[in-house]
Amino acid sequence: MRELSDRELRVLRKALKFFNSFDSLKNFKLVAVDRELFAVSPELYDLLKQKNLECIAGVKVGEIGKRLRLTLEGAFWLMKNEKKKVWVNDHGETLFLYGRDIFSGSIAKVGEFEENEVVFVCNKYGDILGIGRSRFKSSEFVKLPADRVVIENLVDRGVYLRHDKLYSSF
Repeated sequence: MRELSDRELRVLRKALKFFNSFDSLKNFKLVAVDRELFAVSPELYDLLKQKNLECIAGVKVGEIGKRLRLTLEGAFWLMKNEKKKVWVNDHGETLFLYGRDIFSGSIAKVGEFEENEVVFVCNKYGDILGIGRSRFKSSEFVKLPADRVVIENLVDRGVYLRHDKLYSSF
């Protein structure tokens, strides 16, 4: 367990700026184990340092390298930005949780984002289902036919049950 380097802090700040989530992790101490980024409560961090324990603790937010690669838990904390979200209907939710991409006809509501950006996929209640990558600008979704794939599934909550993809972060 170690403190983040200056380069890792820059990558983290850039990601938080992109998701407009500067305050999401303010109550946690961020530490790294190799490339994995963990959020630890200040009390737990102090205890680990005091006892000189080298163990993994806290919630894995993602992996940090040239960029921040979020886990689903990290995405849950950073999904405050309404512009980087896509809401899907019940049918789209089911398909997405089974590992499928999202079609234009499954979109219930959409934020504002560009082509090829990482977006959070939510159900109609606002619960995060996973992370996807947009294939088009959000403003173009209404012009597309209902059978066109608009969001590529990067990782979804169903991966925990399927066990077909083992991943650390997307």
